[in-house]
Amino acid sequence: MINIKHNAMVLLVLGVAIACVSGRASEAIETRVSKLVEKMTKSPRAEKKAFRELEEMGEQAAPFLVAHLGDMRPLASNEITFENTSSNAFEGSRHYSPDTVHDALSAILNQLTGQSFVFVYNGATRQQRDDNRRRWVEWCRVTYPDAAVTCGGE
Repeated sequence: MINIKHNAMVLLVLGVAIACVSGRASEAIETRVSKLVEKMTKSPRAEKKAFRELEEMGEQAAPFLVAHLGDMRPLASNEITFENTSSNAFEGSRHYSPDTVHDALSAILNQLTGQSFVFVYNGATRQQRDDNRRRWVEWCRVTYPDAAVTCGGE
């Protein structure tokens, strides 16, 4: 009986420890994404570096990127290029001319996840961006239910 209680206590402590580490990791990702999003508006060089670093973060960054889709600030430069990783790609790179942080983040989300909702990567109307954001938030909440609050949408 003592062994059962001891094992249950060990599992409880391990679960709490894992949750704490996971929470800190999420906070670190959130902070890094926020800093990189800020750099997208500073200079063309900083923007290009931020795009690359956000892409390198991979899908784990998706909920935090979705959380920033309400950002309609203009970019420092209106160009973004990705390696075309699609299985049916007919060219090696994809080039876009996003106007806003929202447009660029949508392109990065598409690159990371393969998902696309409203095509805003070369600029769009406010209504198109709002619709795109709403659809990304819905997708994010379904795909990352543990990060539903992070995904935003309120």
